[in-house]
Amino acid sequence: MQIISFSKQVSLDKKGYYAVLEEAGKNGLELTDWLKWFLQMLITAIQESHWIIERVIQKTHFWQKHQEIPLNARQRKVLNRLLDAGDRFEGGMTTRKYASINKCSKVTASRDLADLETKSLLQKRSGGGRSTSYEIQKNLYRTKNQVVL
Repeated sequence: MQIISFSKQVSLDKKGYYAVLEEAGKNGLELTDWLKWFLQMLITAIQESHWIIERVIQKTHFWQKHQEIPLNARQRKVLNRLLDAGDRFEGGMTTRKYASINKCSKVTASRDLADLETKSLLQKRSGGGRSTSYEIQKNLYRTKNQVVL
């Protein structure tokens, strides 16, 4: 796993890169704006790396704490997906998403999600609306000695 990817950040802002590079060329190679842009990309790449490392730490703590809980392969797959994505998993885990990820029926998805809730690994998200959605129990992957980078 690659922890820091400066090139990824640059590719996400190609227009900005070319604009600031062109501006530097027009201004007699005045590089101040380009350096500001470059440093902002570096900061963003470092922040993304921090987020990735935090996800790995939380996922490790989660599985260490819950290794004895019996789960099927589908449940493990979905829990890993939620742990990997963290708060970037849009809308929480729904029956439809679960069924799509695992290529199973909605009935099986619903049963598996209810089981994960019963085992206190998932909790219902607030503001349910039309469809119930779930997230990892907030207190399940934080520890007293959690590393803060």
